[in-house]
Amino acid sequence: METIIFIHGAWVTPRCWRYFAPLFADRGYRTLAPAWPCKGRAVGDQLAHPDPRLAKVGIPEIVAYYRAIIRSQSKPPVLVGHSFGGLLVQLLLDQGLGAAGIAISSVPPRGVSALGSSPLRAVQKAWMLFGAPSRWRGILPPPQRDPEEKALRKIQGIDVTLVPESRRIFWQLLTREAEVAFRNPERAPLLLVGCGKDRCVPPEVQQRNWERYCTSPARTDFALFPDLTHLGIARTGTRSAGGVLPGVGGR
Repeated sequence: METIIFIHGAWVTPRCWRYFAPLFADRGYRTLAPAWPCKGRAVGDQLAHPDPRLAKVGIPEIVAYYRAIIRSQSKPPVLVGHSFGGLLVQLLLDQGLGAAGIAISSVPPRGVSALGSSPLRAVQKAWMLFGAPSRWRGILPPPQRDPEEKALRKIQGIDVTLVPESRRIFWQLLTREAEVAFRNPERAPLLLVGCGKDRCVPPEVQQRNWERYCTSPARTDFALFPDLTHLGIARTGTRSAGGVLPGVGGR
């Protein structure tokens, strides 16, 4: 039986996969969705009492954690990551781990611009998360969603409870900890998935990410689901027709 390991993103827990992972289990795959280090407790407990050790969790610690899980499997699993988890998938594949990888709405590796068609909005959002002095702590509280985003989630049936997160992982996006060797010829196949209505990591970011891999002989594909938002994986009963951007596909 083939194994798929689901890797969640920042500020969330494996609960974000509760509608998505069963689709693969129903097709005969063995599925695992481990929580990041220090994020395995119930959501209410994390909100009330964040684990103080979370402040010391960075990208290397999370990668090492999943590396151990992957190596404990009888054969290399398929890795599926969302948002920050998509970056982790890329880092793990670059280290020779996993039979293949799927990165959905992935935070890009270092060297790929994360700005979409509305850079001012992205800067404003970043300031809301990190600009206030009270947020310059080891652990960040869950971000507050604006009324427009809350209303959109309600309409789309998306239910995700956010939890505190390590501040360290975000600043490490600017360091070598978030780098991959785009030309790595030994990397396993990778599928980058963009969501057309993603306001967090727009699809053009996924395309730029894909373009950086085009110099490698390792297979890299890019697919676009035009009707999905950033949290489409947490939408009940989602069935969306996917496509490929014109002129963009496999290589």
